Amino acid sequence: MPVDFECLYFLDNELFCIVEIKLTKLPIYAPKKDRFKWLMINKNSSAVKELHFQSMDSSHAIEERFFDMGYLKFDAEKGVFISKDPKAEHTLDNTANNDLPLQIETLIINYLEEKA
Repeated sequence: MPVDFECLYFLDNELFCIVEIKLTKLPIYAPKKDRFKWLMINKNSSAVKELHFQSMDSSHAIEERFFDMGYLKFDAEKGVFISKDPKAEHTLDNTANNDLPLQIETLIINYLEEKA
C-alpha cells in the first residue's frame, strides 16, 4: 500500500528540517500518535528520526511543541529547536507549508515504508 501523507509544518535550516505530517490513509478513529508524526531529518546523513510528541501549547501567534529529544517554538516565519542531547539551540525557517523538496519527501516515504 503506498504511503500517503500531508505536510502540516515544515521548518528548515541548512543542517536539518523538522516536519509534521498527517498520514492520510489511516482512519479518522486511529490514535493521533499513529496519524500524526513529527520527524527530524538530517540533511547531511539523510537520517530520519521520529520526535516523540509529549505536549503542546498554542496561542494566536506562537506554537510550542515538547518532544522526547527537545523543545520546538515557532511562529508563521521562524522557529527554534532546543535539543536536549547535545544541548543546543537551532534556528529554523518556517516555510509556511511550501512544497517539500523532493529529496525530503523521498526520505519521509522511505522512512514510513520501513516502519510499516
